[in-house]
Amino acid sequence: MGKYDSVAPCGDYCSGCGQYNGSIVNTARQMRDFTDLYGFEFRSKGAFDYRQFVLGLKWFIDNAKCPGCRHGGGPAWCEAKKCCIEKQLRICFECTDFPCEKVKAVADPDTMDRYRKFEEMGFDKWVKDQIQKAQRGYEIHLQRVLSLRPR
Repeated sequence: MGKYDSVAPCGDYCSGCGQYNGSIVNTARQMRDFTDLYGFEFRSKGAFDYRQFVLGLKWFIDNAKCPGCRHGGGPAWCEAKKCCIEKQLRICFECTDFPCEKVKAVADPDTMDRYRKFEEMGFDKWVKDQIQKAQRGYEIHLQRVLSLRPR
């Protein structure tokens, strides 16, 4: 997979998404391992159904992965993705109609910040910047670096 495959049509960078990069699956696995290790089943009695909780973690482990918009992932209803495909654009930021209602429907609060950087840097430098942010652990939807260590 090339570095451009992680560029979502809406301006997200998939490698910075917890569903795409496996952070959600890994977090669920770690949570399952911790609950087993520390015996939380007996501690949770009366508070919640521990078995349902473990089933929920299993669901995330099995299902919380996205192949990216360019490979069949992302929301099926996303009009921004459909529009980019029709207009043969790599990213909505290249469209003369940006920002339109289609991209506003799926935009994160920092989409316009990414657009401004895209305009300043150009496509290739912008992608390099997004790669570096993702490598530092930046989660694009939460707009911060993630860590399982206590803050």
